[in-house]
Amino acid sequence: MKNVLFIVYYFPPMGGSGVQRPLKFVKYLRDFGWNPIVLCPEPGAYHIFDDSLHEELLKINVEVYRIKGKTPFHAIGNKKTIKLPNGVETALRKVSTFFWIPDNKKGWIEPAYQEALKLITKKDIKAVFSTAAPFSNLLIAAKLKTSLDIPVIMDLRDEWLESHLTKYPTKWHRNRIKEIEKEVLPKADIITVVNEPYKASFGRRFPVKDIRVLKQGFDPEDFPSEKNGNKTFSKLTFLYSGIFYGQRKPDLFLEAIHELIKENPPLRNEIELQFQGGLDEESISLIEKLNLSDIVENLGYVEHKTAVKNLSKADILWLLIGHTKDSEKVTLGKMFEYFGSGKPILALAPEGGTRELLKQYNASYYADPYSKSEIKSVLGEIISDYKNQAQPKVNETFIEQYNRKKLAGELATYLDEITVKE
Repeated sequence: MKNVLFIVYYFPPMGGSGVQRPLKFVKYLRDFGWNPIVLCPEPGAYHIFDDSLHEELLKINVEVYRIKGKTPFHAIGNKKTIKLPNGVETALRKVSTFFWIPDNKKGWIEPAYQEALKLITKKDIKAVFSTAAPFSNLLIAAKLKTSLDIPVIMDLRDEWLESHLTKYPTKWHRNRIKEIEKEVLPKADIITVVNEPYKASFGRRFPVKDIRVLKQGFDPEDFPSEKNGNKTFSKLTFLYSGIFYGQRKPDLFLEAIHELIKENPPLRNEIELQFQGGLDEESISLIEKLNLSDIVENLGYVEHKTAVKNLSKADILWLLIGHTKDSEKVTLGKMFEYFGSGKPILALAPEGGTRELLKQYNASYYADPYSKSEIKSVLGEIISDYKNQAQPKVNETFIEQYNRKKLAGELATYLDEITVKE
């Protein structure tokens, strides 16, 4: 069995969606002839820690090497939970984008590089897999490629230069990231991205590179064997998994529910709105203002194990993508766990990649995220379908391509290709 070095930043005991892709690859790669060895920083300060994901990591029994990260988050403390008000977080993000390039994790590049050099020799490592964000991870891989000419896969869960999450403070900042991207990505033997729109975008900037789609997914072992879960209530439950930030707010969804109840008062006793991940103060205030508190359950942050169980128990899972820059390229990681649940999905999203996937999933409904009338109309359709037991059926064949074990097999095939000379 050959060894591959995983360079990751977000890894258990950290929680959140960015942790799961590398964790699940690590879990299944040995089934395909590759032994992953993980290099990551000590957890530092972070907004979510997840004991259930950490327990899963311990069961995998993989080698994990943790180093001091030397980032602002490590200066605050180790495994320290931090919660910041939205305004403070937004301000700090702006400061971070201005002063830290390529990102505020750059402080771990050099110590990670030095540790990687030792591990590659000591552990007879045949290839490197580096996943971003943060993009500092890719700079580490690029340095290793330059110094050792070791085979490298660079994995991007998000866009880089054209990221919808980044607002460049000046033209200089954008040009500097463009330069770094142009220096780093060509050093990869293979670039993997999570969807076709990202492949097309990177392909326009790097037309001669080998760029492949390595999808996001779900782990069937996370879900109960009975996909309907153990539902013990009769209300139609809508579940939103994740947090709201920036322009991604539940306001129009809540207002549409409010209007439906006003027009049909008995509906108040027939539906329930669940939110897991934590509602912000603005959303809680709106819920109170719209007199919806009695039908809303704010579950807060829950461990991944519990979150998946909640997906299996709910009736409708919904997601939200606003009309931000390049939003048509975005496919949210949680959508694939929604797929794994086999439940109908409501997408408040513009035309683009997300809607196209949901059309293939089949058990789905859509509305423009900024059209309350559309949202209200589709909610009425969902309620009617539920009462008449006429909800659309899931395309099981479509779902299977997002099985995490299958995706680990694809990654193993790529590793085999770039190490064939070995």
